[in-house]
Amino acid sequence: MGNKRVTIKDISTKLGVSYAIINRALNNKAGVSEEMKARILKTADELGYRVNKVAQSMARATLTIGVVIPSDWQEYYSVLRQGIDKEFDRLLDYNVESKYYIVDNIHSSRETVNTLKQCIEDGITGIILCDVFPTGLEKVMEELKSSNIPIVLIGGTQNIDAKCLCSVQVDAYRSGQMACEMMSFLTGSSEKEKDVVIFVGNKDNIEHRLKIDGFSDYAKNSNLNLIGIYETHDDDMIAHQLIKKIMGEVNDLDGIYLATANSASVCNVIENGGYNTKIISTDVYDKIAEYINKDVIQCTIFQDLERHGRSAVKALYEYIADQKEPEDKILITPQLIIKSNLDAYYK
Repeated sequence: MGNKRVTIKDISTKLGVSYAIINRALNNKAGVSEEMKARILKTADELGYRVNKVAQSMARATLTIGVVIPSDWQEYYSVLRQGIDKEFDRLLDYNVESKYYIVDNIHSSRETVNTLKQCIEDGITGIILCDVFPTGLEKVMEELKSSNIPIVLIGGTQNIDAKCLCSVQVDAYRSGQMACEMMSFLTGSSEKEKDVVIFVGNKDNIEHRLKIDGFSDYAKNSNLNLIGIYETHDDDMIAHQLIKKIMGEVNDLDGIYLATANSASVCNVIENGGYNTKIISTDVYDKIAEYINKDVIQCTIFQDLERHGRSAVKALYEYIADQKEPEDKILITPQLIIKSNLDAYYK
């Protein structure tokens, strides 16, 4: 048939079967015998028939996907949103629209619950839930399930993971391992163990805990001595106070693994104090790039947040539109950024 697009009409002409029966077979609907369905699918394959997704999507009701995302820590969430927006742009012709719900305090159960209830009231088709930490969501998650509203979670929260369609996460354990291997290399081999510490946002966060585990497990067979794990709660002031205290108590701290992207205040203290402490950070934004170029940070573990956003929207859309079940966890493989390849990831 050359380059001409194969249509249902072509299959109908070939088999002498009505459009309605062919449509039911192609969409796996009832009312067609298994024998006839097999004949139709075989003929469609032989003719090179491909479903016109755009036409199919325009024939159904608009899919409205809600995105629940925090207003703070824009270095992190703005990049995540870029990926989400890019995937929605790709779906412009597929009768899909987005509706953003901004949460001012991601540690507030009440605000998150109220936001999710608003999604139900608004008749949202599905939800992208970005990195929330609070407990107390169990009841509203049941309400969402009863309303047949699937949720894709970006990040990992042990209290609600099982109630979501799937989660999109960085391979956090691998991130910790990579950080430890690089730290061992950067601090050099010697008989004396190298003292290192880890800064995380919150030990109760699954992702942060896995980074700790990955680093700690790898450190057992290295020259590193992990002397402390500190929570900053992604607060610059807390991070500043902690690193000042540590540098005042530890002689010649050899390395710091910043397992959270909120790390500028730690780098500032190390730079201003003239310490020869090796730093491995997480992700890349203005301040991280600045400190990499100044050799305050030796490398950073890139989590590809934009890909997180795109993957979440893609998984949710394919589930709603095509009934394609995603994996329970979509893991994004981290990458290593150093000064020589920084411009490939950060403009």
